[in-house]
Amino acid sequence: MIHLFFSRKKTTYAQMKERNGDVILKHCVSAKAVFERNSIWYVEIEFPKSDLMGMEISDESVFKVDINFEEPQLYRIVYPKYNKQSDTYTCYATHVFFDSQKEVFVFDDRTMSGTWQDAINTANDIITNSRPNYHYKIYGHGKYANYANVNAEDEKIVYFRNVQNSGYCLDVPNASEDASIQLQMYQRNRTSAQTFMLKKVGSDRYGDIYGILSLCSCRWLKLDSGKVVLGSLSESPSDNSERWWFINNGSSYEIAPYGNIYYGIYPSSTSIGNGSSIIVADRGAAEVGNACKWMIEDVDSTQTAYWVRYNLIQCLFGTEENSMMNRWPECENNRYVAMFDNYDCYFGNPDYYPSKLKPNNFFISNKEMSEYTKKKSMENVVTGIIPKAYNGRLLPNNEIVKASNWDTDEIHRIDVKEYSDIKLMADDSQAKKTTLGVFTNETNLRNYLRIQAKKSLEKELQEPNTETSVKFEELFPYNVPNAQALKINDSIFVETDFGKRERFYSNKLTYNLITERPEDLDLVLESEV
Repeated sequence: MIHLFFSRKKTTYAQMKERNGDVILKHCVSAKAVFERNSIWYVEIEFPKSDLMGMEISDESVFKVDINFEEPQLYRIVYPKYNKQSDTYTCYATHVFFDSQKEVFVFDDRTMSGTWQDAINTANDIITNSRPNYHYKIYGHGKYANYANVNAEDEKIVYFRNVQNSGYCLDVPNASEDASIQLQMYQRNRTSAQTFMLKKVGSDRYGDIYGILSLCSCRWLKLDSGKVVLGSLSESPSDNSERWWFINNGSSYEIAPYGNIYYGIYPSSTSIGNGSSIIVADRGAAEVGNACKWMIEDVDSTQTAYWVRYNLIQCLFGTEENSMMNRWPECENNRYVAMFDNYDCYFGNPDYYPSKLKPNNFFISNKEMSEYTKKKSMENVVTGIIPKAYNGRLLPNNEIVKASNWDTDEIHRIDVKEYSDIKLMADDSQAKKTTLGVFTNETNLRNYLRIQAKKSLEKELQEPNTETSVKFEELFPYNVPNAQALKINDSIFVETDFGKRERFYSNKLTYNLITERPEDLDLVLESEV
């Protein structure tokens, strides 16, 4: 059923939810609702003028429509179009949450730095400060609920927080790039000086063995005469003095120098403060206590975004570089989809959504397919990168960073990839040494450029581009249980062969408001299961 309210001034939001409209559109020619991942939700409705019962559509008119997967939703008319020949109106209306594009705005230069949850909280503060007419609210738990204490893993980029005082982290003084600089404790600030990459080099009965790479210097942490200092500039730890056992004690790690299991990294002063030097000593000594225990904080959980004259939608999932969708990798990696319930928005880990908005699974047999095509393209595949830093800086001698399969592939696939955040301070007067990727020494910059290029090759550039299209004789026939409740972000398991299924998710959906069934789907292939 489609209701039309002519003015919000006469009817409150709460009343719209409970009441019938000023008119009920009973003779709609067509009516569809379009839902797309992290994009505007809208309806297009055509109906005869006679359904208005002599009344006029106002600038504030609102549709209330029934949608099977959630409560009735409100859509504000953007424009009505009258066709004199057919004597009908066609109205385009956007979901009421998108009123926030005009009502909620960041006027000042605002720096958002923190986790996904921090960004959600900041967005709600922006709503409060904007004093909108309606009470927009954003709910969004991040994947990294335990980001401050995660497991050690190969290639993971982390901060080390001390258990005795978790407000302090392992730190390179002044983000130095020089060899033999002794590490220290410093207040947690999430700068490059506190950023490290783990590289697993083995394991034995005492635990996993890692090299610890300082990303502000591209040097490996080294044991030198009882001190923890910056060591070599190399692709991997140069010798045992740059290797460390990671001993998991259940809630944290003790980090022992390879070859001496009874010792560990800890601050020279257990009354931890800025500048406390990092040494290696007997971790069983009574005075050491929790000072030799470390929690690993996942760097990927923390991002910085600059919200400068953004509206609320731009902050959340706009195309701008600093939107949450673009700045927090967990959004794309974990397929966060903004779901709306009138003036409420759920954006984050879908495990925490209301039950009606959580992703569901649907299963389709190959008998119901009318067409199945798959195109696999190698055009996007790259096995060698020419990395380019800020100001066009390249590696010496036209060096190419190569994937592990470089020597076995029939042809080499080389591309130039820009890393504009990697820069020398000499090239950018605004650059800060404590920013990740900023260096004073070109040798260190080159090493970091190699690291990032290798990560790009491993994570994003070697998979062929696959396009799969599935068409059904009848979209979700009635023998598919609960097909009418299909929504975006649901998983669609399609049987493509005997015993083989492919998993898709619905990226865009057109819902017929008259038949109350999905009408058209845009599917994205996830995996073969």
